[in-house]
Amino acid sequence: MPTADERIEFRVKAEDKALLARAAMLEHAKLPQFVLGPALKRARKIVAEADRIVTTEQGYREVLDALANPPKPTKALVDAMREYRETGIQWG
Repeated sequence: MPTADERIEFRVKAEDKALLARAAMLEHAKLPQFVLGPALKRARKIVAEADRIVTTEQGYREVLDALANPPKPTKALVDAMREYRETGIQWG
């Protein structure tokens, strides 16, 4: 199991800390794990929802159609690709 090497510090009211500590004890967990576990679960859910792409059925079909039948490149795109190649930048 990897060891934690970062710290998060925040202030809480004494009664809130006592409540969290008691709940952690009742769950047979250490306070940091008791607090961090639900926070990480919620953070993962929020990030996953933010990263998800939502579209309509028609939008989905339009994307598939564009992938299957891409439009011909415009002069501007051809010029941009030529300029990009001339820079010598290599990806990957």
